[in-house]
Amino acid sequence: MLVRRLLGLVLVLLATRAPAQTAYRPLAGIDDESAPHIVAGYRAIFTCSAHFVAGRALEDIERVELADTQRFGFPSPQIDEVRRLVHSRDADATLERIAVFRPGMGCSLLPPEWGVADADRLPFVRHDPVRRPAVLFPAGDTVHLPPAGVDVSYPALSGVMERAFDGRSFAAKAGTLTTAVLVVHRGRLVAERYRPGFGPASGYRTWSTSKSITAALIGIAAGEGLIDLDAPLEFAQWSGPGDPRRAITGRHLLWMSSGLFSGGSNSAGVYFGGQDVASAATGGGLEARPGTRWKYANNDTLLLALALHRALADDARYLRYPYDRLLHRIGMYDTTMEVDHAGDFVASSQTYTTARDLARFGLLLLGDGMWQGQRILPQGWVRFLATPAPTKPPTDGQWGYGAQFWLLDRMPGVPAGTFSTAGRKGQYVTVVPGHDLVIVRTGVDPEGSDFAAHQLVADVVRAVQD
Repeated sequence: MLVRRLLGLVLVLLATRAPAQTAYRPLAGIDDESAPHIVAGYRAIFTCSAHFVAGRALEDIERVELADTQRFGFPSPQIDEVRRLVHSRDADATLERIAVFRPGMGCSLLPPEWGVADADRLPFVRHDPVRRPAVLFPAGDTVHLPPAGVDVSYPALSGVMERAFDGRSFAAKAGTLTTAVLVVHRGRLVAERYRPGFGPASGYRTWSTSKSITAALIGIAAGEGLIDLDAPLEFAQWSGPGDPRRAITGRHLLWMSSGLFSGGSNSAGVYFGGQDVASAATGGGLEARPGTRWKYANNDTLLLALALHRALADDARYLRYPYDRLLHRIGMYDTTMEVDHAGDFVASSQTYTTARDLARFGLLLLGDGMWQGQRILPQGWVRFLATPAPTKPPTDGQWGYGAQFWLLDRMPGVPAGTFSTAGRKGQYVTVVPGHDLVIVRTGVDPEGSDFAAHQLVADVVRAVQD
Protein backbone atom coordinates (compact mmCIF):
# COMPACT_ATOMS: atom_id res chain seq x y z
CA MET A 1 0.00 0.00 0.00
CA LEU A 2 2.83 2.40 0.92
CA VAL A 3 4.64 1.66 -2.32
CA ARG A 4 1.44 2.31 -4.27
CA ARG A 5 0.92 5.66 -2.51
CA LEU A 6 4.50 6.72 -3.17
CA LEU A 7 4.16 5.76 -6.82
CA GLY A 8 0.97 7.77 -7.03
CA LEU A 9 2.72 10.81 -5.54
CA VAL A 10 5.53 10.54 -8.09
CA LEU A 11 3.02 10.39 -10.93
CA VAL A 12 1.24 13.49 -9.61
CA LEU A 13 4.53 15.39 -9.39
CA LEU A 14 5.48 14.37 -12.91
CA ALA A 15 2.08 15.43 -14.21
CA THR A 16 2.26 18.88 -12.60
CA ARG A 17 5.89 19.65 -13.43
CA ALA A 18 6.41 22.15 -16.29
CA PRO A 19 7.58 20.40 -19.45
CA ALA A 20 11.35 20.52 -19.93
CA GLN A 21 12.56 22.80 -22.73
CA THR A 22 15.05 21.36 -25.14
CA ALA A 23 18.15 23.23 -26.24
CA TYR A 24 17.74 25.52 -29.23
CA ARG A 25 19.93 24.02 -31.97
CA PRO A 26 18.98 24.76 -35.58
CA LEU A 27 21.14 22.96 -38.13
CA ALA A 28 24.39 24.88 -38.76
CA GLY A 29 22.91 27.90 -36.98
CA ILE A 30 20.58 28.72 -39.89
CA ASP A 31 17.31 30.42 -38.97
CA ASP A 32 14.71 32.75 -40.44
CA GLU A 33 15.93 36.29 -39.80
CA SER A 34 12.35 37.59 -39.78
CA ALA A 35 11.11 35.06 -37.21
CA PRO A 36 9.83 36.75 -34.01
CA HIS A 37 12.33 35.02 -31.73
CA ILE A 38 15.21 36.10 -33.98
CA VAL A 39 14.00 39.71 -34.30
CA ALA A 40 13.51 39.94 -30.54
CA GLY A 41 16.97 38.45 -29.98
CA TYR A 42 18.51 40.91 -32.46
CA ARG A 43 16.94 43.80 -30.58
CA ALA A 44 18.04 42.46 -27.21
CA ILE A 45 21.70 41.85 -28.02
CA PHE A 46 22.16 45.06 -30.02
CA THR A 47 20.54 47.18 -27.34
CA CYS A 48 22.58 45.50 -24.61
CA SER A 49 25.93 45.98 -26.35
CA ALA A 50 25.23 49.48 -27.64
CA HIS A 51 24.05 50.65 -24.21
CA PHE A 52 26.27 48.87 -21.71
CA VAL A 53 29.42 48.46 -23.85
CA ALA A 54 29.25 51.62 -25.98
CA GLY A 55 27.32 53.86 -23.58
CA ARG A 56 24.61 54.84 -26.06
CA ALA A 57 21.06 55.95 -25.23
CA LEU A 58 18.07 53.79 -26.14
CA GLU A 59 16.55 56.53 -28.29
CA ASP A 60 19.58 56.60 -30.59
CA ILE A 61 19.96 52.81 -30.53
CA GLU A 62 16.42 52.47 -31.85
CA ARG A 63 17.14 55.04 -34.54
CA VAL A 64 20.44 53.43 -35.60
CA GLU A 65 21.07 49.79 -34.63
CA LEU A 66 17.41 48.76 -34.55
CA ALA A 67 16.29 50.66 -37.65
CA ASP A 68 15.99 47.53 -39.80
CA THR A 69 13.70 45.85 -37.24
CA GLN A 70 11.26 48.69 -36.60
CA ARG A 71 8.94 47.43 -39.34
CA PHE A 72 7.99 44.48 -37.15
CA GLY A 73 6.25 46.74 -34.65
CA PHE A 74 7.93 45.30 -31.57
CA PRO A 75 7.83 47.38 -28.37
CA SER A 76 10.96 49.17 -27.24
CA PRO A 77 13.47 46.95 -25.45
CA GLN A 78 13.55 47.40 -21.69
CA ILE A 79 16.92 48.20 -20.12
CA ASP A 80 17.43 47.02 -16.56
CA GLU A 81 20.20 49.27 -15.23
CA VAL A 82 20.41 47.48 -11.89
CA ARG A 83 20.86 43.93 -13.19
CA ARG A 84 22.50 45.23 -16.39
CA LEU A 85 20.40 43.28 -18.84
CA VAL A 86 17.90 43.93 -21.61
CA HIS A 87 14.44 42.42 -22.16
CA SER A 88 13.06 42.36 -25.70
CA ARG A 89 9.55 41.14 -26.53
CA ASP A 90 7.60 40.52 -29.72
CA ALA A 91 4.56 42.54 -30.81
CA ASP A 92 2.12 40.24 -28.96
CA ALA A 93 4.32 39.90 -25.86
CA THR A 94 4.17 36.13 -26.32
CA LEU A 95 7.93 35.66 -26.20
CA GLU A 96 10.87 37.37 -24.54
CA ARG A 97 14.60 37.40 -25.24
CA ILE A 98 17.18 38.49 -22.69
CA ALA A 99 20.72 39.78 -23.19
CA VAL A 100 23.03 40.13 -20.20
CA PHE A 101 26.07 42.40 -19.75
CA ARG A 102 29.16 41.53 -17.71
CA PRO A 103 32.08 44.00 -17.27
CA GLY A 104 34.94 43.11 -19.60
CA MET A 105 32.86 40.39 -21.27
CA GLY A 106 30.29 42.45 -23.11
CA CYS A 107 26.82 41.03 -23.69
CA SER A 108 25.60 37.48 -24.18
CA LEU A 109 22.17 36.43 -25.40
CA LEU A 110 20.50 33.84 -23.21
CA PRO A 111 19.13 30.80 -25.02
CA PRO A 112 15.32 30.59 -25.21
CA GLU A 113 15.19 27.93 -22.52
CA TRP A 114 16.96 30.16 -19.96
CA GLY A 115 15.43 32.86 -17.76
CA VAL A 116 16.86 35.79 -15.81
CA ALA A 117 17.79 33.50 -12.92
CA ASP A 118 20.11 31.60 -15.28
CA ALA A 119 22.27 34.66 -15.96
CA ASP A 120 24.63 33.60 -13.17
CA ARG A 121 25.51 30.53 -15.24
CA LEU A 122 27.23 32.65 -17.89
CA PRO A 123 31.04 32.30 -18.08
CA PHE A 124 33.07 35.14 -16.65
CA VAL A 125 36.68 36.18 -16.21
CA ARG A 126 37.83 39.46 -14.78
CA HIS A 127 39.79 41.87 -16.96
CA ASP A 128 41.80 44.52 -15.15
CA PRO A 129 41.01 47.99 -16.55
CA VAL A 130 43.81 49.53 -18.60
CA ARG A 131 44.27 53.17 -19.51
CA ARG A 132 46.26 54.50 -22.41
CA PRO A 133 49.07 56.94 -21.74
CA ALA A 134 48.40 60.58 -22.60
CA VAL A 135 50.53 60.49 -25.73
CA LEU A 136 49.98 60.80 -29.46
CA PHE A 137 47.89 58.28 -31.38
CA PRO A 138 48.34 55.34 -31.91
CA ALA A 139 50.09 54.67 -28.58
CA GLY A 140 47.63 57.04 -26.93
CA ASP A 141 44.57 59.04 -27.89
CA THR A 142 46.07 62.49 -28.27
CA VAL A 143 45.29 63.80 -31.76
CA HIS A 144 46.13 67.23 -33.19
CA LEU A 145 43.63 67.87 -35.97
CA PRO A 146 41.69 71.06 -36.81
CA PRO A 147 37.92 71.15 -36.11
CA ALA A 148 37.12 69.92 -39.62
CA GLY A 149 39.07 66.74 -38.88
CA VAL A 150 41.56 66.93 -41.75
CA ASP A 151 45.26 67.73 -41.46
CA VAL A 152 46.02 70.98 -43.28
CA SER A 153 48.81 69.19 -45.17
CA TYR A 154 46.17 67.04 -46.91
CA PRO A 155 43.63 69.52 -48.34
CA ALA A 156 42.41 67.08 -50.99
CA LEU A 157 41.14 64.75 -48.27
CA SER A 158 38.46 67.24 -47.24
CA GLY A 159 36.31 66.53 -50.26
CA VAL A 160 36.75 62.78 -49.86
CA MET A 161 35.60 62.98 -46.25
CA GLU A 162 32.55 65.01 -47.23
CA ARG A 163 31.56 62.46 -49.85
CA ALA A 164 32.06 59.56 -47.42
CA PHE A 165 29.30 60.97 -45.23
CA ASP A 166 26.82 62.20 -47.86
CA GLY A 167 25.08 58.83 -48.17
CA ARG A 168 25.33 58.51 -51.95
CA SER A 169 28.83 59.11 -53.36
CA PHE A 170 30.17 55.67 -52.45
CA ALA A 171 26.97 53.71 -52.83
CA ALA A 172 25.34 51.93 -55.76
CA LYS A 173 22.07 52.70 -54.01
CA ALA A 174 21.71 55.90 -51.99
CA GLY A 175 21.18 55.58 -48.27
CA THR A 176 24.50 54.54 -46.75
CA LEU A 177 25.10 55.89 -43.25
CA THR A 178 28.73 56.39 -42.31
CA THR A 179 29.57 56.61 -38.61
CA ALA A 180 33.35 57.15 -38.85
CA VAL A 181 36.20 57.55 -41.32
CA LEU A 182 39.86 57.59 -40.27
CA VAL A 183 42.91 57.92 -42.50
CA VAL A 184 46.37 57.08 -41.16
CA HIS A 185 49.25 57.98 -43.47
CA ARG A 186 52.87 57.20 -42.64
CA GLY A 187 51.88 56.36 -39.08
CA ARG A 188 50.05 59.65 -38.47
CA LEU A 189 46.30 60.17 -38.15
CA VAL A 190 45.63 62.75 -40.86
CA ALA A 191 41.84 62.62 -41.10
CA GLU A 192 39.10 61.69 -38.62
CA ARG A 193 35.39 62.41 -38.74
CA TYR A 194 32.28 60.98 -37.05
CA ARG A 195 28.53 60.96 -37.52
CA PRO A 196 26.67 63.15 -34.99
CA GLY A 197 26.15 61.09 -31.86
CA PHE A 198 29.34 59.10 -32.40
CA GLY A 199 32.94 59.91 -31.50
CA PRO A 200 36.36 58.46 -30.68
CA ALA A 201 34.97 56.55 -27.69
CA SER A 202 31.87 55.24 -29.49
CA GLY A 203 31.97 51.50 -29.99
CA TYR A 204 30.05 49.55 -32.58
CA ARG A 205 29.72 45.93 -33.67
CA THR A 206 32.35 44.97 -36.22
CA TRP A 207 30.24 42.26 -37.84
CA SER A 208 32.56 40.24 -40.13
CA THR A 209 35.56 42.45 -39.51
CA SER A 210 35.71 40.23 -36.43
CA LYS A 211 36.74 37.37 -38.75
CA SER A 212 39.96 39.19 -39.57
CA ILE A 213 40.72 39.82 -35.90
CA THR A 214 40.17 36.10 -35.30
CA ALA A 215 42.60 35.31 -38.13
CA ALA A 216 45.26 37.37 -36.36
CA LEU A 217 44.63 35.42 -33.15
CA ILE A 218 44.96 32.13 -34.99
CA GLY A 219 48.28 33.28 -36.41
CA ILE A 220 49.54 34.01 -32.90
CA ALA A 221 48.33 30.61 -31.69
CA ALA A 222 50.00 28.87 -34.64
CA GLY A 223 53.23 30.72 -33.93
CA GLU A 224 53.08 29.52 -30.34
CA GLY A 225 52.62 25.92 -31.45
CA LEU A 226 49.08 25.69 -30.12
CA ILE A 227 47.54 24.98 -33.51
CA ASP A 228 48.92 23.07 -36.49
CA LEU A 229 47.16 24.64 -39.46
CA ASP A 230 47.81 21.62 -41.68
CA ALA A 231 46.65 18.97 -39.22
CA PRO A 232 43.07 17.65 -39.27
CA LEU A 233 40.82 19.24 -36.69
CA GLU A 234 39.77 17.11 -33.75
CA PHE A 235 36.25 17.85 -32.57
CA ALA A 236 34.27 15.40 -30.48
CA GLN A 237 31.27 15.97 -32.77
CA TRP A 238 33.33 14.57 -35.69
CA SER A 239 34.90 11.64 -33.86
CA GLY A 240 32.80 8.91 -35.43
CA PRO A 241 34.57 6.26 -37.49
CA GLY A 242 35.25 7.49 -40.99
CA ASP A 243 33.72 10.94 -40.47
CA PRO A 244 34.96 12.83 -43.58
CA ARG A 245 34.92 16.15 -41.72
CA ARG A 246 38.05 15.07 -39.89
CA ALA A 247 39.98 15.94 -43.06
CA ILE A 248 39.29 19.66 -42.54
CA THR A 249 42.34 21.66 -41.46
CA GLY A 250 42.75 25.12 -39.99
CA ARG A 251 44.15 26.35 -43.30
CA HIS A 252 40.97 25.23 -45.07
CA LEU A 253 38.93 27.24 -42.59
CA LEU A 254 41.07 30.35 -43.03
CA TRP A 255 40.50 30.12 -46.78
CA MET A 256 36.71 29.60 -46.39
CA SER A 257 37.24 26.23 -48.04
CA SER A 258 36.00 23.71 -45.47
CA GLY A 259 33.45 22.19 -47.84
CA LEU A 260 30.88 22.15 -45.03
CA PHE A 261 27.18 22.74 -45.44
CA SER A 262 26.20 26.08 -43.93
CA GLY A 263 23.93 29.01 -44.48
CA GLY A 264 26.88 31.11 -45.58
CA SER A 265 26.37 34.40 -43.77
CA ASN A 266 23.13 33.17 -42.16
CA SER A 267 24.07 32.45 -38.57
CA ALA A 268 20.92 33.95 -37.09
CA GLY A 269 20.57 31.05 -34.69
CA VAL A 270 23.89 31.92 -33.03
CA TYR A 271 23.85 35.69 -33.42
CA PHE A 272 20.24 36.37 -32.43
CA GLY A 273 18.65 33.07 -31.43
CA GLY A 274 20.85 32.12 -28.50
CA GLN A 275 22.25 28.93 -30.01
CA ASP A 276 25.67 27.85 -28.77
CA VAL A 277 28.56 28.24 -31.21
CA ALA A 278 29.71 24.63 -30.94
CA SER A 279 26.45 22.98 -31.99
CA ALA A 280 26.04 25.38 -34.90
CA ALA A 281 29.56 25.32 -36.32
CA THR A 282 30.05 21.56 -36.03
CA GLY A 283 26.53 20.63 -37.08
CA GLY A 284 26.75 20.64 -40.88
CA GLY A 285 27.92 17.78 -43.06
CA LEU A 286 30.29 17.98 -46.02
CA GLU A 287 29.07 19.24 -49.39
CA ALA A 288 32.50 19.28 -51.03
CA ARG A 289 35.91 17.81 -50.37
CA PRO A 290 37.85 20.12 -48.01
CA GLY A 291 40.12 22.53 -49.85
CA THR A 292 38.34 22.28 -53.21
CA ARG A 293 35.55 24.88 -52.95
CA TRP A 294 35.37 28.50 -51.78
CA LYS A 295 32.20 29.44 -49.92
CA TYR A 296 31.93 32.39 -47.58
CA ALA A 297 30.74 30.86 -44.33
CA ASN A 298 30.50 32.21 -40.79
CA ASN A 299 30.89 28.69 -39.45
CA ASP A 300 34.41 28.36 -40.85
CA THR A 301 35.50 31.25 -38.64
CA LEU A 302 33.56 29.97 -35.63
CA LEU A 303 35.35 26.64 -36.02
CA LEU A 304 38.71 28.40 -35.88
CA ALA A 305 37.81 29.92 -32.51
CA LEU A 306 36.53 26.55 -31.30
CA ALA A 307 39.82 24.97 -32.32
CA LEU A 308 41.67 27.57 -30.27
CA HIS A 309 39.45 26.83 -27.27
CA ARG A 310 40.17 23.10 -27.56
CA ALA A 311 43.90 23.73 -27.99
CA LEU A 312 44.12 25.87 -24.87
CA ALA A 313 42.00 23.40 -22.85
CA ASP A 314 41.50 26.09 -20.23
CA ASP A 315 38.33 28.18 -20.20
CA ALA A 316 39.78 31.14 -18.31
CA ARG A 317 42.91 31.26 -20.45
CA TYR A 318 40.76 31.08 -23.60
CA LEU A 319 38.58 33.99 -22.50
CA ARG A 320 41.67 36.09 -21.78
CA TYR A 321 43.69 35.01 -24.80
CA PRO A 322 42.54 37.70 -27.30
CA TYR A 323 43.28 40.44 -24.77
CA ASP A 324 46.55 39.06 -23.44
CA ARG A 325 48.05 38.03 -26.77
CA LEU A 326 46.70 40.66 -29.20
CA LEU A 327 44.28 43.41 -28.26
CA HIS A 328 45.89 44.94 -25.19
CA ARG A 329 49.39 44.51 -26.61
CA ILE A 330 48.57 47.02 -29.35
CA GLY A 331 46.44 49.36 -27.26
CA MET A 332 43.01 48.08 -28.34
CA TYR A 333 41.61 48.70 -24.87
CA ASP A 334 38.15 49.68 -26.13
CA THR A 335 37.59 46.34 -27.85
CA THR A 336 35.38 43.57 -26.47
CA MET A 337 34.96 40.12 -27.99
CA GLU A 338 31.62 38.74 -26.84
CA VAL A 339 30.85 35.10 -26.09
CA ASP A 340 27.85 32.80 -26.30
CA HIS A 341 26.20 31.41 -23.17
CA ALA A 342 28.56 28.40 -23.23
CA GLY A 343 31.73 30.52 -23.21
CA ASP A 344 32.82 30.41 -26.86
CA PHE A 345 33.65 33.58 -28.74
CA VAL A 346 31.14 34.53 -31.42
CA ALA A 347 34.29 35.24 -33.36
CA SER A 348 32.79 35.72 -36.80
CA SER A 349 30.86 38.86 -35.90
CA GLN A 350 30.35 39.82 -32.28
CA THR A 351 33.26 42.14 -31.50
CA TYR A 352 32.57 45.67 -30.26
CA THR A 353 35.25 48.27 -30.84
CA THR A 354 35.99 51.85 -31.84
CA ALA A 355 37.25 53.26 -35.11
CA ARG A 356 40.56 54.20 -33.48
CA ASP A 357 41.08 50.66 -32.21
CA LEU A 358 40.37 49.38 -35.71
CA ALA A 359 43.01 51.79 -37.02
CA ARG A 360 45.48 50.32 -34.51
CA PHE A 361 44.69 46.88 -35.88
CA GLY A 362 45.30 48.17 -39.40
CA LEU A 363 48.65 49.62 -38.38
CA LEU A 364 49.67 46.25 -36.93
CA LEU A 365 48.94 44.66 -40.30
CA LEU A 366 50.67 47.46 -42.19
CA GLY A 367 53.75 46.87 -40.05
CA ASP A 368 53.88 43.15 -40.94
CA GLY A 369 52.72 42.19 -37.45
CA MET A 370 55.16 44.45 -35.59
CA TRP A 371 54.02 46.96 -32.96
CA GLN A 372 56.42 49.56 -31.63
CA GLY A 373 59.38 47.26 -32.14
CA GLN A 374 57.70 44.15 -30.75
CA ARG A 375 56.59 41.25 -32.93
CA ILE A 376 52.93 40.41 -32.31
CA LEU A 377 52.08 38.31 -35.36
CA PRO A 378 54.44 35.64 -36.70
CA GLN A 379 56.72 36.77 -39.50
CA GLY A 380 55.03 36.14 -42.83
CA TRP A 381 51.53 35.86 -41.35
CA VAL A 382 50.26 39.12 -42.86
CA ARG A 383 51.56 38.06 -46.26
CA PHE A 384 49.63 34.78 -45.89
CA LEU A 385 46.44 36.62 -44.91
CA ALA A 386 46.70 38.83 -48.01
CA THR A 387 47.57 36.05 -50.48
CA PRO A 388 44.69 34.78 -52.67
CA ALA A 389 43.09 31.59 -51.43
CA PRO A 390 43.78 28.71 -53.86
CA THR A 391 40.05 28.12 -54.21
CA LYS A 392 39.33 31.73 -55.22
CA PRO A 393 41.71 32.94 -57.95
CA PRO A 394 41.84 36.73 -58.47
CA THR A 395 39.49 38.20 -61.08
CA ASP A 396 39.70 41.71 -62.51
CA GLY A 397 36.83 43.91 -61.37
CA GLN A 398 35.99 41.73 -58.37
CA TRP A 399 37.02 41.56 -54.76
CA GLY A 400 39.31 38.63 -54.11
CA TYR A 401 39.78 36.63 -50.93
CA GLY A 402 42.81 35.61 -48.93
CA ALA A 403 42.65 34.15 -45.43
CA GLN A 404 39.74 35.87 -43.66
CA PHE A 405 40.59 39.08 -45.53
CA TRP A 406 39.27 40.53 -48.76
CA LEU A 407 41.64 41.58 -51.56
CA LEU A 408 40.76 44.85 -53.29
CA ASP A 409 43.65 45.25 -55.69
CA ARG A 410 41.79 44.06 -58.80
CA MET A 411 39.38 47.01 -58.49
CA PRO A 412 39.86 50.22 -60.54
CA GLY A 413 42.24 52.72 -58.99
CA VAL A 414 43.18 50.48 -56.06
CA PRO A 415 46.95 49.90 -55.66
CA ALA A 416 48.48 46.43 -55.80
CA GLY A 417 48.57 44.58 -52.51
CA THR A 418 45.58 46.34 -50.96
CA PHE A 419 43.60 44.13 -48.58
CA SER A 420 40.72 44.76 -46.22
CA THR A 421 38.37 43.49 -43.58
CA ALA A 422 34.68 43.73 -44.44
CA GLY A 423 31.71 43.64 -42.11
CA ARG A 424 27.97 43.88 -42.62
CA LYS A 425 26.59 47.41 -42.65
CA GLY A 426 29.95 48.74 -43.81
CA GLN A 427 32.81 47.98 -41.41
CA TYR A 428 36.17 48.21 -43.20
CA VAL A 429 39.81 48.31 -42.14
CA THR A 430 41.80 48.66 -45.34
CA VAL A 431 45.57 48.42 -45.63
CA VAL A 432 47.43 49.88 -48.63
CA PRO A 433 51.03 48.72 -48.05
CA GLY A 434 52.62 50.46 -51.02
CA HIS A 435 51.36 53.84 -49.81
CA ASP A 436 51.90 53.37 -46.05
CA LEU A 437 48.18 53.88 -45.60
CA VAL A 438 45.37 52.59 -43.36
CA ILE A 439 41.76 53.59 -43.99
CA VAL A 440 38.94 52.83 -41.55
CA ARG A 441 35.29 53.27 -42.41
CA THR A 442 32.49 52.20 -40.07
CA GLY A 443 28.80 52.47 -40.77
CA VAL A 444 25.24 51.51 -39.98
CA ASP A 445 24.18 51.11 -43.59
CA PRO A 446 20.56 49.98 -43.93
CA GLU A 447 20.10 46.55 -45.47
CA GLY A 448 20.34 46.74 -49.25
CA SER A 449 22.52 49.86 -49.29
CA ASP A 450 26.14 48.81 -49.75
CA PHE A 451 29.13 51.11 -49.30
CA ALA A 452 31.78 50.80 -52.05
CA ALA A 453 34.90 50.67 -49.89
CA HIS A 454 37.18 50.19 -52.90
CA GLN A 455 36.05 53.53 -54.35
CA LEU A 456 36.83 55.26 -51.06
CA VAL A 457 40.29 53.68 -51.11
CA ALA A 458 40.97 54.85 -54.66
CA ASP A 459 39.90 58.41 -53.78
CA VAL A 460 41.96 58.51 -50.57
CA VAL A 461 45.05 57.26 -52.41
CA ARG A 462 44.71 60.04 -54.98
CA ALA A 463 44.13 62.62 -52.27
CA VAL A 464 47.21 61.77 -50.19
CA GLN A 465 49.34 61.96 -53.35
CA ASP A 466 48.12 65.43 -54.36
